[in-house]
Amino acid sequence: MTLVAEYAPEALKWLAREIIKAIPSAELSGIVGDPAHTYGYHRCRNKLPSSDYSVQTKPDREGDGDAASALDMKFNAEWMKKITRRLLDSAKDQNDPRLNYMREFFGTLDGKKVTGWDTYYGKPVTSDDSHLWHIHMSILRKYCTSKDKMANILSVIKGEDDMDLGDRVKVADWINDRWDDVGDSISVRTALGSSYGHARSAKDGIYDKVIPMLEKLTAAREGGAAALSNEDLKQKLTESLTDSLGDKFEDLDGDDLAEAVEKAVDKALDSLNS
Repeated sequence: MTLVAEYAPEALKWLAREIIKAIPSAELSGIVGDPAHTYGYHRCRNKLPSSDYSVQTKPDREGDGDAASALDMKFNAEWMKKITRRLLDSAKDQNDPRLNYMREFFGTLDGKKVTGWDTYYGKPVTSDDSHLWHIHMSILRKYCTSKDKMANILSVIKGEDDMDLGDRVKVADWINDRWDDVGDSISVRTALGSSYGHARSAKDGIYDKVIPMLEKLTAAREGGAAALSNEDLKQKLTESLTDSLGDKFEDLDGDDLAEAVEKAVDKALDSLNS
């Protein structure tokens, strides 16, 4: 006779720990089934008959057959309502994929009635009144051992928006015009990292190159250009900078921008001294 080593996956234990860190009053109520949980996702697939509802979908027929695949978390009345609302809003949003790894959840929106949603089939469900004090989450068995997938569920529970660092965003047309190997989109992670790099580069360029030029402008203003009014000076500088940069400003990265501004300031100095 083969003994089934039913266990709580580390990914679900991690999810429970992270929820406890993030949400006041959160407590772990259970993962692996007990005498009160003899069927469903709290039990591993290998302990269940083929007729059990939790082994019917394709994702539920995949994954580790010994892994329990549900998580119960207890919250106070205020947070029960908040977390249930966050889960329900995400589940109903067809553009939010973060609960695609969940089969169902039960909680409450008012402390009186159990509210649940079958996230796989997209329909309301309900359960017993124990879910007025704890939220039950059934995870599709294929994903219950994946911490990355559980991180998506955690994001919903924490009330974060639905953009993931791995999501892709469309790039501007001018980027493709300049670099033909970029493609139509890049990941959010790449976009954020690149934005910081270019912003820092531009900042360094401004401080290293442009500030000295502004000091030269001040000297010119106090010298031969002293007769110019502030309005005249502003007009000359604006015309010179606009003429130098033209419509290429958005194409410039940090170093190119600093160089362009330096040339523009030099041109402005020539204009002031003419």
